Amino acid sequence: MDSAKYVIIDGCAIIFSAAIKHSDMVRHHQKVTGAGFVHFTTKVDSYGETIVIANAYGHSYSLGVESQEGDSALLTRQITNPY
Repeated sequence: MDSAKYVIIDGCAIIFSAAIKHSDMVRHHQKVTGAGFVHFTTKVDSYGETIVIANAYGHSYSLGVESQEGDSALLTRQITNPY
């Protein structure tokens, strides 16, 4: 799968097209704790189910925010259990 961009706002991830600037996804005064790019891979778990894994990296020039250590886990958790 291709890379996309993401931002973490108030503990929630927003994943969007790499054609959009990070700053266009954030409202004025919102606190962004992580931003960068995300690449998706798949793997087969111990039950034989295919799961999607998010790998966050990089940073946002338009926001001046780096990708954080826990962003990959948060993104993976959110895409596999969005409710």
